[in-house]
Amino acid sequence: MKKALLTLLAFLFAAPAHAESAYERVLKTNTLRCGYIVYPPETVKDVNTGALSGIMVEKMEALGKVLNLKVEWTEEVAFANMYEGLQSGRYDALCSGLLEKPERARVVLFSIPSNFGVTHAFVRADENRFNKGFGPLNDPLVKISTIDGEIGQSIATEMFPQAQQYALAQMNDNSMVLEAVATGKADVAFLHKSSAKIYTENNPGKIKLLSEEPIRAYASPPLAFHPDEIKLKHLCDSGIRTLLLNGTIEKIIRKYDPSLESYSLVAKPYEVIN
Repeated sequence: MKKALLTLLAFLFAAPAHAESAYERVLKTNTLRCGYIVYPPETVKDVNTGALSGIMVEKMEALGKVLNLKVEWTEEVAFANMYEGLQSGRYDALCSGLLEKPERARVVLFSIPSNFGVTHAFVRADENRFNKGFGPLNDPLVKISTIDGEIGQSIATEMFPQAQQYALAQMNDNSMVLEAVATGKADVAFLHKSSAKIYTENNPGKIKLLSEEPIRAYASPPLAFHPDEIKLKHLCDSGIRTLLLNGTIEKIIRKYDPSLESYSLVAKPYEVIN
Protein backbone atom coordinates (compact mmCIF):
# COMPACT_ATOMS: atom_id res chain seq x y z
CA MET A 1 0.00 0.00 0.00
CA LYS A 2 2.77 2.39 0.97
CA LYS A 3 4.68 1.56 -2.21
CA ALA A 4 1.58 2.15 -4.32
CA LEU A 5 1.01 5.52 -2.61
CA LEU A 6 4.60 6.59 -3.28
CA THR A 7 4.27 5.57 -6.90
CA LEU A 8 1.08 7.61 -7.24
CA LEU A 9 2.67 10.66 -5.62
CA ALA A 10 5.71 10.36 -7.89
CA PHE A 11 3.42 10.28 -10.92
CA LEU A 12 1.38 13.27 -9.78
CA PHE A 13 4.38 15.47 -9.03
CA ALA A 14 6.61 14.33 -11.87
CA ALA A 15 7.96 17.02 -14.16
CA PRO A 16 5.94 17.30 -17.38
CA ALA A 17 7.42 15.68 -20.47
CA HIS A 18 9.65 18.04 -22.43
CA ALA A 19 8.04 19.25 -25.64
CA GLU A 20 10.53 19.42 -28.47
CA SER A 21 11.13 22.98 -29.64
CA ALA A 22 11.45 24.03 -33.27
CA TYR A 23 15.10 24.86 -32.56
CA GLU A 24 15.78 21.34 -31.28
CA ARG A 25 13.93 19.83 -34.23
CA VAL A 26 15.90 21.93 -36.73
CA LEU A 27 19.24 20.89 -35.22
CA LYS A 28 18.20 17.22 -35.06
CA THR A 29 16.99 17.06 -38.67
CA ASN A 30 19.28 19.71 -40.18
CA THR A 31 16.14 21.00 -41.87
CA LEU A 32 14.29 24.31 -41.55
CA ARG A 33 10.65 23.88 -42.52
CA CYS A 34 9.17 27.04 -44.04
CA GLY A 35 5.66 28.33 -44.35
CA TYR A 36 5.45 30.83 -47.21
CA ILE A 37 3.15 33.33 -48.91
CA VAL A 38 3.19 33.64 -52.70
CA TYR A 39 3.91 37.34 -53.23
CA PRO A 40 5.86 38.22 -56.41
CA PRO A 41 8.68 39.11 -56.69
CA GLU A 42 9.43 37.95 -53.12
CA THR A 43 8.08 34.45 -53.69
CA VAL A 44 6.87 33.28 -57.10
CA LYS A 45 5.17 29.93 -57.70
CA ASP A 46 5.08 28.29 -61.13
CA VAL A 47 1.44 27.38 -61.76
CA ASN A 48 2.41 24.32 -63.79
CA THR A 49 5.24 22.80 -61.76
CA GLY A 50 4.77 24.34 -58.32
CA ALA A 51 8.45 25.35 -58.32
CA LEU A 52 9.29 28.40 -56.21
CA SER A 53 11.58 31.27 -57.14
CA GLY A 54 12.13 34.91 -56.24
CA ILE A 55 14.00 37.14 -53.81
CA MET A 56 12.86 35.33 -50.67
CA VAL A 57 13.58 31.89 -52.10
CA GLU A 58 17.14 32.89 -53.02
CA LYS A 59 17.68 34.48 -49.60
CA MET A 60 16.59 31.29 -47.88
CA GLU A 61 18.79 29.12 -50.11
CA ALA A 62 21.75 31.31 -49.17
CA LEU A 63 20.80 31.21 -45.49
CA GLY A 64 20.55 27.42 -45.59
CA LYS A 65 24.08 27.20 -46.99
CA VAL A 66 25.70 29.37 -44.31
CA LEU A 67 23.80 27.56 -41.54
CA ASN A 68 24.36 24.12 -43.10
CA LEU A 69 20.62 23.47 -43.13
CA LYS A 70 18.24 22.15 -45.76
CA VAL A 71 15.39 24.59 -46.42
CA GLU A 72 12.08 22.80 -46.95
CA TRP A 73 9.14 24.78 -48.37
CA THR A 74 6.50 22.98 -46.36
CA GLU A 75 3.24 24.87 -46.67
CA GLU A 76 1.74 27.73 -48.65
CA VAL A 77 -0.29 30.03 -46.41
CA ALA A 78 -2.20 33.31 -46.63
CA PHE A 79 -1.96 36.49 -44.58
CA ALA A 80 -5.07 35.47 -42.63
CA ASN A 81 -3.72 32.09 -41.44
CA MET A 82 0.06 32.56 -41.61
CA TYR A 83 0.58 32.23 -37.84
CA GLU A 84 -1.36 29.00 -37.37
CA GLY A 85 1.40 26.67 -38.55
CA LEU A 86 3.88 28.26 -36.14
CA GLN A 87 1.50 27.64 -33.25
CA SER A 88 0.80 24.03 -34.23
CA GLY A 89 4.38 23.20 -35.27
CA ARG A 90 3.56 22.40 -38.90
CA TYR A 91 6.54 24.55 -39.91
CA ASP A 92 9.46 26.10 -38.01
CA ALA A 93 9.45 29.59 -39.50
CA LEU A 94 7.40 31.83 -41.72
CA CYS A 95 9.80 32.56 -44.59
CA SER A 96 8.08 35.35 -46.47
CA GLY A 97 9.84 38.63 -45.73
CA LEU A 98 6.92 40.10 -43.80
CA LEU A 99 7.05 43.82 -43.27
CA GLU A 100 7.50 44.48 -39.56
CA LYS A 101 4.51 46.01 -37.81
CA PRO A 102 3.92 46.29 -34.04
CA GLU A 103 0.67 44.32 -34.18
CA ARG A 104 2.51 41.44 -35.88
CA ALA A 105 5.26 41.57 -33.26
CA ARG A 106 2.63 40.78 -30.62
CA VAL A 107 2.21 37.27 -32.02
CA VAL A 108 5.54 36.38 -33.70
CA LEU A 109 9.25 36.80 -33.11
CA PHE A 110 10.96 38.53 -36.04
CA SER A 111 14.49 37.94 -37.28
CA ILE A 112 16.71 40.96 -37.92
CA PRO A 113 15.83 42.79 -41.18
CA SER A 114 17.60 41.83 -44.38
CA ASN A 115 16.36 44.98 -46.17
CA PHE A 116 13.69 47.65 -46.03
CA GLY A 117 10.59 47.64 -48.21
CA VAL A 118 9.31 50.81 -49.89
CA THR A 119 5.64 51.09 -50.88
CA HIS A 120 4.22 53.44 -53.52
CA ALA A 121 0.75 54.46 -54.68
CA PHE A 122 -0.59 53.54 -58.12
CA VAL A 123 -3.65 54.87 -59.98
CA ARG A 124 -5.24 54.45 -63.43
CA ALA A 125 -3.26 55.87 -66.31
CA ASP A 126 -5.90 58.55 -67.01
CA GLU A 127 -6.41 59.49 -63.33
CA ASN A 128 -5.77 63.19 -62.55
CA ARG A 129 -7.69 63.78 -59.33
CA PHE A 130 -4.76 63.18 -57.00
CA ASN A 131 -2.00 65.32 -58.46
CA LYS A 132 -1.65 67.36 -55.26
CA GLY A 133 -0.20 64.60 -53.10
CA PHE A 134 -1.71 61.92 -50.91
CA GLY A 135 -4.12 64.14 -48.94
CA PRO A 136 -7.03 63.88 -51.42
CA LEU A 137 -7.02 60.09 -51.01
CA ASN A 138 -8.63 60.48 -47.58
CA ASP A 139 -12.09 61.01 -49.00
CA PRO A 140 -15.29 58.92 -48.79
CA LEU A 141 -15.55 59.05 -52.59
CA VAL A 142 -12.14 57.37 -52.99
CA LYS A 143 -11.90 53.58 -53.09
CA ILE A 144 -8.59 51.88 -52.20
CA SER A 145 -7.86 48.39 -53.52
CA THR A 146 -6.52 46.13 -50.74
CA ILE A 147 -5.94 42.49 -49.84
CA ASP A 148 -7.15 41.36 -46.42
CA GLY A 149 -4.22 41.29 -43.99
CA GLU A 150 -1.71 42.72 -46.46
CA ILE A 151 0.34 45.87 -45.91
CA GLY A 152 -1.76 47.97 -48.30
CA GLN A 153 -4.78 47.41 -46.09
CA SER A 154 -2.84 48.68 -43.06
CA ILE A 155 -1.78 51.81 -44.94
CA ALA A 156 -5.35 52.46 -46.08
CA THR A 157 -6.76 51.99 -42.58
CA GLU A 158 -4.12 54.04 -40.78
CA MET A 159 -3.55 56.89 -43.24
CA PHE A 160 -6.85 57.19 -45.11
CA PRO A 161 -9.65 56.19 -42.71
CA GLN A 162 -12.27 58.24 -44.59
CA ALA A 163 -11.72 56.37 -47.85
CA GLN A 164 -13.56 53.20 -48.83
CA GLN A 165 -11.72 49.90 -49.27
CA TYR A 166 -12.26 47.46 -52.11
CA ALA A 167 -11.03 44.42 -50.18
CA LEU A 168 -9.90 41.26 -51.98
CA ALA A 169 -9.61 37.85 -50.36
CA GLN A 170 -6.25 36.78 -48.87
CA MET A 171 -5.32 34.22 -51.53
CA ASN A 172 -5.45 36.76 -54.38
CA ASP A 173 -2.19 37.51 -56.17
CA ASN A 174 -0.93 41.00 -55.33
CA SER A 175 -1.34 42.03 -58.98
CA MET A 176 -5.11 41.86 -58.47
CA VAL A 177 -5.11 45.09 -56.46
CA LEU A 178 -3.78 46.81 -59.57
CA GLU A 179 -6.28 45.02 -61.81
CA ALA A 180 -9.07 46.40 -59.62
CA VAL A 181 -7.69 49.90 -60.20
CA ALA A 182 -7.21 49.37 -63.95
CA THR A 183 -10.79 48.14 -64.36
CA GLY A 184 -12.33 50.98 -62.35
CA LYS A 185 -13.40 48.92 -59.33
CA ALA A 186 -11.01 50.98 -57.18
CA ASP A 187 -9.09 54.24 -57.53
CA VAL A 188 -5.70 53.55 -55.96
CA ALA A 189 -3.53 50.69 -54.71
CA PHE A 190 -0.38 50.55 -52.60
CA LEU A 191 2.41 48.24 -53.77
CA HIS A 192 6.14 47.82 -54.32
CA LYS A 193 7.37 49.22 -57.61
CA SER A 194 8.87 45.85 -58.45
CA SER A 195 5.49 44.13 -58.02
CA ALA A 196 3.79 46.81 -60.12
CA LYS A 197 6.43 46.37 -62.81
CA ILE A 198 5.39 42.74 -63.28
CA TYR A 199 1.80 43.88 -63.81
CA THR A 200 2.62 46.73 -66.21
CA GLU A 201 4.81 44.51 -68.37
CA ASN A 202 1.74 42.36 -69.04
CA ASN A 203 -0.74 45.25 -69.03
CA PRO A 204 0.99 48.30 -70.54
CA GLY A 205 -0.66 51.69 -70.30
CA LYS A 206 -3.28 50.75 -67.69
CA ILE A 207 -1.82 52.18 -64.46
CA LYS A 208 0.73 54.81 -63.44
CA LEU A 209 2.75 55.79 -60.39
CA LEU A 210 0.95 58.50 -58.42
CA SER A 211 4.13 59.98 -56.92
CA GLU A 212 7.83 59.21 -56.71
CA GLU A 213 7.49 59.83 -52.98
CA PRO A 214 7.01 56.52 -51.13
CA ILE A 215 3.81 56.31 -49.15
CA ARG A 216 5.45 54.11 -46.49
CA ALA A 217 8.67 52.26 -45.70
CA TYR A 218 9.00 49.22 -43.44
CA ALA A 219 11.74 47.02 -42.05
CA SER A 220 11.59 43.61 -43.73
CA PRO A 221 12.73 40.69 -41.55
CA PRO A 222 12.94 37.60 -43.78
CA LEU A 223 11.76 35.23 -41.04
CA ALA A 224 9.13 35.08 -38.30
CA PHE A 225 9.05 32.49 -35.51
CA HIS A 226 6.86 31.33 -32.66
CA PRO A 227 7.36 33.80 -29.77
CA ASP A 228 9.15 31.14 -27.68
CA GLU A 229 11.76 30.33 -30.34
CA ILE A 230 14.47 32.78 -29.26
CA LYS A 231 17.25 30.21 -29.89
CA LEU A 232 16.08 29.61 -33.45
CA LYS A 233 15.87 33.35 -34.03
CA HIS A 234 19.43 33.75 -32.69
CA LEU A 235 20.71 31.04 -35.03
CA CYS A 236 19.04 32.54 -38.10
CA ASP A 237 20.05 36.10 -37.14
CA SER A 238 23.66 34.97 -37.19
CA GLY A 239 23.25 33.62 -40.71
CA ILE A 240 21.41 36.72 -41.95
CA ARG A 241 24.10 38.96 -40.48
CA THR A 242 26.74 36.96 -42.35
CA LEU A 243 24.83 37.35 -45.63
CA LEU A 244 24.46 41.10 -45.05
CA LEU A 245 28.15 41.62 -44.34
CA ASN A 246 29.45 39.46 -47.20
CA GLY A 247 27.24 41.21 -49.76
CA THR A 248 25.01 38.24 -50.62
CA ILE A 249 21.75 39.95 -49.67
CA GLU A 250 22.56 43.03 -51.76
CA LYS A 251 23.48 40.86 -54.74
CA ILE A 252 20.16 39.00 -54.56
CA ILE A 253 18.09 42.18 -54.20
CA ARG A 254 19.86 43.97 -57.07
CA LYS A 255 19.24 40.94 -59.31
CA TYR A 256 15.51 41.72 -59.09
CA ASP A 257 15.64 45.46 -58.40
CA PRO A 258 18.89 46.84 -59.92
CA SER A 259 18.17 50.49 -59.17
CA LEU A 260 16.72 49.80 -55.69
CA GLU A 261 13.36 51.38 -56.50
CA SER A 262 11.39 49.07 -54.20
CA TYR A 263 14.00 47.84 -51.74
CA SER A 264 16.46 49.71 -49.55
CA LEU A 265 19.59 48.07 -48.18
CA VAL A 266 20.50 47.68 -44.53
CA ALA A 267 23.35 50.06 -43.69
CA LYS A 268 26.63 48.42 -42.76
CA PRO A 269 27.18 48.59 -38.98
CA TYR A 270 30.79 49.75 -39.25
CA GLU A 271 32.94 52.46 -40.79
CA VAL A 272 36.22 51.85 -42.59
CA ILE A 273 38.80 54.41 -41.43
CA ASN A 274 42.07 54.69 -43.37
